[in-house]
Amino acid sequence: MMQAVLQQHLGDAYRVESAGVSKALAGRPANARSVACMKERGVDLSGHVSRWIGALDLELYRWIVCVGHDEADTVRAAPGANPARVMVANGDHGGIPDPYELGLAGYRDCLALLDQVMPHVAQRIRGAR
Repeated sequence: MMQAVLQQHLGDAYRVESAGVSKALAGRPANARSVACMKERGVDLSGHVSRWIGALDLELYRWIVCVGHDEADTVRAAPGANPARVMVANGDHGGIPDPYELGLAGYRDCLALLDQVMPHVAQRIRGAR
């Protein structure tokens, strides 16, 4: 969801991709609640397949936006990552909470938070060009 919302705020001049820090989750489709939540907004996540950061050349990415501080620490320690270019969305408030066990309502709440936070993330990215 974060990828889609950030892409909306950055527009077509930027390419936003998604990857996670868990190798075990790589290759899986988007969570059904994420798909349903974004479908309500008219965004199709049904073709999304998760990727693992360890399979990517992190030197190619200008910015890496993480959902939490633990994830950011993992990314900063990964080969090729530029620690100065890793940020935590909503970092001053602990990041973006994982809605996994909170049902569809939790995903809607998470999306509402992303709607509040991603304009600030997009502004930071645009300002650092």
